[in-house]
Amino acid sequence: MKRIVVLLLLIAGCASEPRPPISEALEVLDASLARALQASSLTGKPVRTPGPWPCGGKEGQAFQLGFTARARDPRAAVVAVGELWRREGLIVQVDNARHPDLPEVIVRGRLIEMSIYGFPERGTVWIAGNTACLDGEVPEAWRDV
Repeated sequence: MKRIVVLLLLIAGCASEPRPPISEALEVLDASLARALQASSLTGKPVRTPGPWPCGGKEGQAFQLGFTARARDPRAAVVAVGELWRREGLIVQVDNARHPDLPEVIVRGRLIEMSIYGFPERGTVWIAGNTACLDGEVPEAWRDV
């Protein structure tokens, strides 16, 4: 019995993936948010806001990226982006896309978390995401964040 347990532990340990580098998470975040921006029917140029993301005692470093922009219909934008994220296989944590005052969808993937909030009274949406806390070389475009 002990040999079986040890064998299972060895197999599980060998099968686990090594942690990806932060550069991979940043690529995934950039690409995912770009697709969300395309799906959201924005009427204005999105304002890009990158920044650090706290790791809360975890090892590594993390970043966030957000966009605010005018939208023809903020509620419809939230619904469209939520549907996109579902098709992409992201795990939906919160889906209040049809809320009359503050529609929102929050999702997570293997390396990122993202959200979209609609502000119907202002005619805007905020689409943002952050990476997991990971090690590795930070890409040049993110070094000044």
